[in-house]
Amino acid sequence: MKRVYQYFSLLSLLFAVYFGMTAATDLKAENINQFYLNIAYCALFLATMILAFDFQKQEKAEDVS
Repeated sequence: MKRVYQYFSLLSLLFAVYFGMTAATDLKAENINQFYLNIAYCALFLATMILAFDFQKQEKAEDVS
């Protein structure tokens, strides 16, 4: 299960980077509505990545005890 959390967090990071890069291009093109939407998706996937890392830590702590 540890690998699942690692792959899930890596995939979330890739999606966050993708949406961050598209947000940067939208800002450059002065498309503000699309910029805010992509920033929201980027934040969502970053939060998902942090949550997956937390689940991995909790599972590791349960295995030790």
